[in-house]
Amino acid sequence: MRYVIHYYKEGRLDTRKALAKVRSRVGVPTVGRRRYLRWTAIAATVLVVVGLSIYALLRPSTVTLTAEATQQVYQLSDGTVVTLSPHSSVSYASGDCRHVRLTGKAFFDIHHDAANPFTISDECYTIRDIGTRLQVEETASATRLTVVEGAASFGSIRPGSKAIAIGAGMSAVLDNDDSMPRLDSHTDVNTTAWATHEFHFSDTPLSDVLTTLSRYYHVRLTADATDKRLTADYDADNLDTIIALIQQTLGVRITKGK
Repeated sequence: MRYVIHYYKEGRLDTRKALAKVRSRVGVPTVGRRRYLRWTAIAATVLVVVGLSIYALLRPSTVTLTAEATQQVYQLSDGTVVTLSPHSSVSYASGDCRHVRLTGKAFFDIHHDAANPFTISDECYTIRDIGTRLQVEETASATRLTVVEGAASFGSIRPGSKAIAIGAGMSAVLDNDDSMPRLDSHTDVNTTAWATHEFHFSDTPLSDVLTTLSRYYHVRLTADATDKRLTADYDADNLDTIIALIQQTLGVRITKGK
């Protein structure tokens, strides 16, 4: 400081030169401005890289399961089986497959765990269940839940909204702009046959049975009498076997066309 004061004259002190002289007298090397800025930039870059690396290591990774042109079946680590429709996906944090996010359409055969409910969610809804079989189908404007076995809770994520319970053989629809799902009075559990390969009919008009089978097998089925009703369960292995069983049960004649 005495050195700076000694050389100080009003209006003539160059602080940068004075500081350089001080550094020279005390043995501190002078660092050029460009060199200083360059090393500062390098140090900042290193800190950013290290910070991002630590964040990547600490952040839970995301597992994503997808189906492209054909449906895919996946078994999660908890035993739950997920069947994805084409162009659909589910994702979850690594190590927590009981909380998934869905895009598209999927059938879930959920492993029972009363202490850890299974959750399916998206930007508009949340579905909770402890162990059942159900289908979730998303469209651009709504989400439909169809329960085949057991029961599930279905609700909007809107503040103040209330979830409703959906039991076996029931379905409900939640429009994206609504705060509560509405029950569907015309539930067709056979919309899940694409994933389960099973048909379930309970006092179903034969005309509806034939419509369901025609849609699944891509054929046209007609009968000589459609005023009868059918209660039966079938595996979807062979259409001819199903037709033969229906004919025997109801005493009708079924014709298969194109």
